[in-house]
Amino acid sequence: MRTMFLILIGVVFVITMVFAVLIWRQTIKLEKSALAAKQRKEAYLQQLEIERQAEIERQAEIERQEALARAREDEKQKTEMNNDNDGSKPENQGEASPISSN
Repeated sequence: MRTMFLILIGVVFVITMVFAVLIWRQTIKLEKSALAAKQRKEAYLQQLEIERQAEIERQAEIERQEALARAREDEKQKTEMNNDNDGSKPENQGEASPISSN
């Protein structure tokens, strides 16, 4: 009976060691796949950041172009207003007015 008990303890010990080795191997595989997933995630986040920066730069360029177009339009309107005002002045601009001749 004592021998059977020792054999049972030995078998349980061997089975436990086999499971320990299996768990250890699976842990290594899981660790490798987790590292690969982490690297893919970091690469994706870097790519996302690059795309976000490019989008910000594109938006800034669009806003700058719109501001330039508005400035040109404002300048054009001012020029047109000045031209309209110049055309409506009396033709005898060079002549002295009676008030200033006194």
